[in-house]
Amino acid sequence: MAAATFVALYAGHQVGDHVIQSHAQASAKGAPTGAGAHPWTGWPACLRHVASYGLVQAAALGLVCLVAPLRWGGVVAALAVSTGTHAVIDRRWPVRLIIRAKGCQDWPEAPYLIDQSLHAGALLVAAVAAAAVTGPVTAAAVAAGAVGLVGAALAVERWGP
Repeated sequence: MAAATFVALYAGHQVGDHVIQSHAQASAKGAPTGAGAHPWTGWPACLRHVASYGLVQAAALGLVCLVAPLRWGGVVAALAVSTGTHAVIDRRWPVRLIIRAKGCQDWPEAPYLIDQSLHAGALLVAAVAAAAVTGPVTAAAVAAGAVGLVGAALAVERWGP
């Protein structure tokens, strides 16, 4: 179940992140990158991107549900983990922190490759959650955790890492 879910989430990720996302969303979702602007400036663009991204992933999971017995709670959990982590990663500051920690600022591909690697890892967690979640209480707990992650990211952005 986890493998089929991961494949669906990964395919949905590729389409949602590279085909469906608009240039305006890609350009604005990580703002601000300089001083003076409110730290949450890019969140509206990021959330618009994550909404379309989540719809594409839901469609991909719907296709998998035609041939695999994925439970609705698992779908909710997978989408919550995937969209919640995607929103935080796409704000770009986690990627910049990793680049600084690794000391790979001169690696031209670092931002994109680290971003995509973090997304792939999050998709694996989402797929395992989808396979593990068996009911509404667990699905709600996973969704609450995803909302909490976004809330923590907002706090970090507001008051600094």
